[in-house]
Amino acid sequence: MPVKGGVNAFLPERTGRFLMAIPLRLDEQKFSTGGSAMGLAIRQLHPLFVGELRGANLDSNVDATTRDTIERAMDQYAVCVLPEQNLDDERQVAFSRLYGPLENASAVAHQRKAGVIGERIKLPEIFDVSNLDETGKILPEDDARWQYRQANELWHTDSSFRQKSAAWSMLHARIVPPSGGDTYFTDTRAAYDALPDAMKKKIENLKAEHSIWYSRGQRGGYVPTEQERAARPPAQHPLVRRHPGSGRKALFIASHASHIIGWPADESRTLLDELMAFAIQPQFVYGHKWRAGDLVIWDNRCTMHRASEFESNDHKREMRRTTVIDVQYTKASAA
Repeated sequence: MPVKGGVNAFLPERTGRFLMAIPLRLDEQKFSTGGSAMGLAIRQLHPLFVGELRGANLDSNVDATTRDTIERAMDQYAVCVLPEQNLDDERQVAFSRLYGPLENASAVAHQRKAGVIGERIKLPEIFDVSNLDETGKILPEDDARWQYRQANELWHTDSSFRQKSAAWSMLHARIVPPSGGDTYFTDTRAAYDALPDAMKKKIENLKAEHSIWYSRGQRGGYVPTEQERAARPPAQHPLVRRHPGSGRKALFIASHASHIIGWPADESRTLLDELMAFAIQPQFVYGHKWRAGDLVIWDNRCTMHRASEFESNDHKREMRRTTVIDVQYTKASAA
């Protein structure tokens, strides 16, 4: 049962949305690379999370020191922005593989239709996050691929609808619109920390079911085929998981979460909505305004994100994503 009064009864005082950079308050030396590795300068972009890393050249071979430095930064910041990365698909896939096995985008029907193995995108590890068809033209609103992607504007965490859920996502900006199309992130570790003890106790052992078709039904009107439903069944995950990199507990919720296992539908939906509303308060949120060449990496295990609207009928927005499978959680849940 939900806590009496719900989470909204415990909302802290709101503060303004943090979009400006602040000086890094921690010892930057532990993140600096030495020897033959490239020096990385790290700047914190939000009081709670998000770091900007400069000095890494990912279009060449990345050495072990740089790889490990980025991983340590991700453990702390959960979202890292690496500007001015001149990546093609091959280099993006090669860099992503340094951190684990990658999801296969060609298993998704609408990706195949968009030319994952075809004219515009040729590697199966690349997810097409754009408003473009296989020839690079803007998709019309009556195209099923356009409808499918509207759900990206809902708060979500990538692949929570898979039992083998995602660790990191890496999104590279190729073409950005003149305005809009920003991506917002929220730190679900900080949100969990801010919950009242009564709510933490209440949700500690609860599980939710996550389905890609639940979220797609909320936005855009995309209707999956029976084949698609069978190929992507729902998954179940705890509402609270411990983030392995930082050791902190985090809420694991998203627009993919349809209901809490074993709860009545109305009470289940009420609690999930309240937790979501709590987690996306402005003090937990960072908004990223894209520049061409930005590579943004985020940890799906302790963040949520959403895209903002832009004039998608008039301007191109082309992003390419690789997604690292969460091998640690998959092994732990199978034990």
